[in-house]
Amino acid sequence: MQEDIEHMRQLCKTRPLRYSDLDYLKKGSTAFLHEEGYSNVRIAEALDLDERDVENNLKGTGFAFDYKKIAPFEDRVPSNIGDTVVIRVPSWGNETQDHRTKATVLQCVPRGNSCGLSVSLLEDANFEIPLYGKARKGSEIVVPVDWVSK
Repeated sequence: MQEDIEHMRQLCKTRPLRYSDLDYLKKGSTAFLHEEGYSNVRIAEALDLDERDVENNLKGTGFAFDYKKIAPFEDRVPSNIGDTVVIRVPSWGNETQDHRTKATVLQCVPRGNSCGLSVSLLEDANFEIPLYGKARKGSEIVVPVDWVSK
């Protein structure tokens, strides 16, 4: 049983990006596991939620509502959480060239008419990233989706 719970948690780490969790209720993870055929009780165990939270996540104000925020950008974002992408930081300030670094996708971050990606850097950025400075390997940053190469 515990092995199954761990398997469900592992599945969530590489689920499609459209199932991003936009808040602490884990609506995307809930919907993903539900579509994979898991029961509400098992989902609650795997995600450390109450069964009632799982039921609410699957209703109109749950994942379906969050997905409406992500859908307009789905063709411009990587397929899965955990995918490796290249971040192209455009030149700014005194810089005259773009810089690139690799990162792992963590979540989709929709904001109004735009979208960003929460990523974890796979290498040190030995250049300035707007708002973050010289970020280190393992740093979690949010970048505009336009900076991401799939």
